[in-house]
Amino acid sequence: MNDNQSMENWRVPEFEAILAALLQERSPVYVVGGAVRDHLLGRDAGVTDLDLALAGPVLPAARQVADKLGWAYYPLDEERDVARLVLQRETAPPLICDLACLRGDLASDLALRDFTINALALEMARDRAPRLIDQCGGRDDLAAGRIRTVGAESLAADPVRMLRAVRFAGQLGFAIDAETEARILGGAQDVRQASAERLRDELWKIMGLPAPGDALVDLHRLGLLVYVLPEVAAMDQIHQSPPHHLDVLGHTVQVMNYAANLRDWLTDPQKGLPDADLEAALVPLHDRLAAHFSAELSAGHSRGEWLVWHALFHDTGKPSAYAEEVDETGTRRIRFFGHENASAAIASERGEFLRFSRREVQIAQKVAANHMRPHHLADSFPDGEISRRACYRFLRDTATGGREDRTGLDVLFLALADRQAPGKTRGGGWGEYLKGMIGIIEYAFAPNPVAGNTLVDGNQLMHSLDLPAGRMVGYLLESIAEAQAAGEVATESDALALAAELIRRGDFVPADNAG
Repeated sequence: MNDNQSMENWRVPEFEAILAALLQERSPVYVVGGAVRDHLLGRDAGVTDLDLALAGPVLPAARQVADKLGWAYYPLDEERDVARLVLQRETAPPLICDLACLRGDLASDLALRDFTINALALEMARDRAPRLIDQCGGRDDLAAGRIRTVGAESLAADPVRMLRAVRFAGQLGFAIDAETEARILGGAQDVRQASAERLRDELWKIMGLPAPGDALVDLHRLGLLVYVLPEVAAMDQIHQSPPHHLDVLGHTVQVMNYAANLRDWLTDPQKGLPDADLEAALVPLHDRLAAHFSAELSAGHSRGEWLVWHALFHDTGKPSAYAEEVDETGTRRIRFFGHENASAAIASERGEFLRFSRREVQIAQKVAANHMRPHHLADSFPDGEISRRACYRFLRDTATGGREDRTGLDVLFLALADRQAPGKTRGGGWGEYLKGMIGIIEYAFAPNPVAGNTLVDGNQLMHSLDLPAGRMVGYLLESIAEAQAAGEVATESDALALAAELIRRGDFVPADNAG
């Protein structure tokens, strides 16, 4: 784009209306930040957010425009004179326009920004053509594919920008220039000054990259990981026995990228999956899976997006569970007994620290605690024919909210990512493993035979079998539910007969969770 070229092919009508309304009262208005950068890169299709800078006071002008055009108005920062306008749309993501007061003149404002590629402005005025303003060399850095700070103090002014450098590198496919890398390495510890909420929001964007595992490597290389996710950094150099060929951190990087593949495929099946067998197995189930994983756990955070976080946390318990044993042949093996529970505790603690919602933390903990269950089921049913009873138990034990809850699907998708990344090859049994996992998914989507009540309730059991109230009644009801799920009982008399037989044998406690 030359300096005088307008952005006609970039604007959407709603943003055009905001600019037109503002220019009636205030001129010039500057389009700044990512919108200009992405347009110059040809990456602006479907733009949904716009940053504007103008001379103050901004809040009254923003409110007036919002009222005129029917946008929602939010005073983001009254002291700094920053407002946000939001337009909700029925069939598309909301449009967001942030309006900020210039910090001094435009030159001073641009000099305070993070990276040169974001220190670009498009001047919009009533009496002249749009003009691109680049005082920091941003266009040259865009052409060179380079992330470079605007000034020596840019990172010190806001340490979260160090994480942002990693995000932009992964998002744009750029390299961080050597001087900026040196500044990050020298000041990485300053990221601890940022609030937990800001760290969470920037990490969330990093986890949303197409290859979040690669970004994790960059965070570690630049000395940031130990300060923002210390439990993850602790997995470095924790070695594993075959079939693993990478240490725990390297394995986690792979699992995160496979989880991102699944997340992106759920959103857009045209993107495909690296494993053709996995894709073929999942395609018939795509629409139902997409509906499950599109559900929001909190505002803007879906189950599908959480898959990468589950991958991030799933083995964080291994450093504390590390143990070595030597078998009768003298072969040394590394074991991680109970690492699932340690990982679940870490997922909970880190999730709470980062101010994720209670529901998100609950599910992260449940997924980490159960991520080995699908592998154990595959071992117990090596032909891939996992029993209905085992499917029922798995979904029951991984539920976080009633019989209709399907958090077990989140566990299964993490397991599918995990199983793809143990070694240089998947080895034997991949087909049988897929068959078993698909069987559980199909069972999860089938009508739940015990979605309501079991065939009998506690009062019927106590009355018919002359039982006192107590734990035995609960055990019997769960045993009946399992038999009902397995198709072994279908009527009230069947259920009562089963309960009587269990009492006669003294076998009324449900079996363990092994399947």
